Amino acid sequence: MVKKTLFIFIIFTTLFLFGKEEFSSERFIGIETGYGKIQSRNVIGVAHSTYGVEFGFRFGAQNRDWRTTISGHNFNKNEQKYFRGILSFDRFIWKSLYKSDNIEFKPYLGAHIGWLRYVDSKSNIEDSGSIYGGEVGIVWNVLNQFDFDFSYRYSISNIDKVDDVGSFVFALNYLY
Repeated sequence: MVKKTLFIFIIFTTLFLFGKEEFSSERFIGIETGYGKIQSRNVIGVAHSTYGVEFGFRFGAQNRDWRTTISGHNFNKNEQKYFRGILSFDRFIWKSLYKSDNIEFKPYLGAHIGWLRYVDSKSNIEDSGSIYGGEVGIVWNVLNQFDFDFSYRYSISNIDKVDDVGSFVFALNYLY
């Protein structure tokens, strides 16, 4: 646990130090939906994967190079449910060279840390814990007020019965 905490601290400190430039930002609020997989273990330790739809909300700020997002996600499939809240930091790798009518493609890499609440009513398991992980995606900026975001997010959990959570996510953000 100490190694994980130190690793997370080093990642976010590095992101903070390299992101120290002036942050003239645009704020955004959005909704997201995705298809996720949760890898869990039952009471006797047998691994089990559950696939299903997740949905959530997000808000944050971004500039030309960086984006910070706070988001919440809900997953409910049969007897397995989770809610996770995460804080993510993304670095835009480059902007597309194709610019027409203010349309831009911006791929990104990021890291996140957060909290996960897991319930498996079939196995009578209910637990909470921290999660951390990474994400990769692309933002497609349409008009001046909207952008679409397609990403893959992978999280590792410290909960005994949950190994990892992975999901493909599509989001619509309103920029203001």
